[in-house]
Amino acid sequence: MKTLYLDCFSGISGDMLLGVLLDLGLDANLFITELKKLDLDGYSIKIAAKKNYGIQTTDVAVQLDPIPEHPSSSGHHHSRNLSDCLEIIEKSSLSDQVKKNAARAFKEVAVAEAHVHGQSIHEVHFHEVGATDSIIDIVGTCIGLEMLGIERVYASALHDGTGFITCAHGRLPVPVPAVAQMLAASKATIPYIQEAISTELITPTGLALIKTIASGFGRMPELAIQKIGYGSGKRDIRQLNALRGIVGESSGPMTTDSETVMLEANIDDQSSECLAYSMTRLFENGALDVFFTPIYMKKNRPAFKLSVLAKKEDEQKLARLIFDETTTLGIRTYPCARYTMKRDFLTVETPFGSISIKHAFGNGIDKYTPEFEDCARLARKHKLPLRKIYDAAQQATFETVKD
Repeated sequence: MKTLYLDCFSGISGDMLLGVLLDLGLDANLFITELKKLDLDGYSIKIAAKKNYGIQTTDVAVQLDPIPEHPSSSGHHHSRNLSDCLEIIEKSSLSDQVKKNAARAFKEVAVAEAHVHGQSIHEVHFHEVGATDSIIDIVGTCIGLEMLGIERVYASALHDGTGFITCAHGRLPVPVPAVAQMLAASKATIPYIQEAISTELITPTGLALIKTIASGFGRMPELAIQKIGYGSGKRDIRQLNALRGIVGESSGPMTTDSETVMLEANIDDQSSECLAYSMTRLFENGALDVFFTPIYMKKNRPAFKLSVLAKKEDEQKLARLIFDETTTLGIRTYPCARYTMKRDFLTVETPFGSISIKHAFGNGIDKYTPEFEDCARLARKHKLPLRKIYDAAQQATFETVKD
């Protein structure tokens, strides 16, 4: 499986993503030809090799043509709303997958901006993100991933700066409100780190793209590394300002994990309510799985065996918690290697509302499970049986995956 890992040590933006893809071998002429399917004019693309603190990178700049002087003109390219951007994408002759991913990225920004400004997603004007250069960044990234044959994308923790920046809405704190809202609204956990660098490193375009294309965030997965590319940032931050992309072959998204342990305790003198509370506390403190097994102890007393699967580094913390929350006097532990499937999330639209779907995949196996809390919320809202909501979610998932 051809996998791209994005090392976001200096943030992420649309032009940095384009730079990475071109540095990884994307044919510039074929890429520009494919972009013409958007039927957008008024711009040109400048691609150049650039030394960034001694590292060879690729710099991409989308340059807008000057607007002719007009007495009523402000001299700026007009802003667009979500419908404008989606119409441009839908009318193009690009592939369905490129259209789908680009539309998802624009919707990410629209939902965040609508929340921040207290408007509907159709009232929001994108300003920077609706400008031609941002449309090229978003659609161009989706084109580049397809042309390079990238099958999966993963990303590191996202590093950002601090302070304030000036944009169309005035002087705003970092992270800018749209970026902060996209992070807060994410179904998946996105690790976010602020550095002592007085500027913005994560743009709304960059975050919308990485939320759209990344299957997960954190450490680099096991890869047979083939190529590394760097997309240059524009600002001088007194250190390397670039996005690093690492491409390699993964053996498949099903992996083995030997860094886990099993903790077990026999309990025969505790109420079910207290055991349920113990389970909640264990999950809250990092347990990977918790379950009870009915057993019989000496003198044929009915009891429960508590089993807790945990990361090695959490072993002692969870052992203390078991002693605190249960009546057991002893805990057994042993290494417990396991096979795991990779997981990501997608959102589907049903007649009753949006539902988050957990997607587990590996070795040609795909499993899709509607999130219970979303289904339960919609069942209560519409006063319908939970099963009807589940059926609608599964049907919408089938239609989404089929497309």
